[in-house]
Amino acid sequence: MRRYLIIFLAILFSIGLYFLTKYILQRLTKTNSVFISSFVSLLGFCIFILISFLYLEGNAVDPSYLYNPPSIVDGKIKDGSFSN
Repeated sequence: MRRYLIIFLAILFSIGLYFLTKYILQRLTKTNSVFISSFVSLLGFCIFILISFLYLEGNAVDPSYLYNPPSIVDGKIKDGSFSN
């Protein structure tokens, strides 16, 4: 669910960035404002996605403990346990 939220926010961010750069470039009377705005918007989208996923996956490391599953010892079930 988080990844869809990140993608949605990145799309909103890039749309806002597109209109902001287009407005600024039209005020400066640049002739190529649509192309430059599209490029800046795409670049902003990529950077937003990259930073968001790196931020969320930064603490997603392998656990440092082992799991021993339940087993049968002398006809009795021994509970599973976590060990460091």
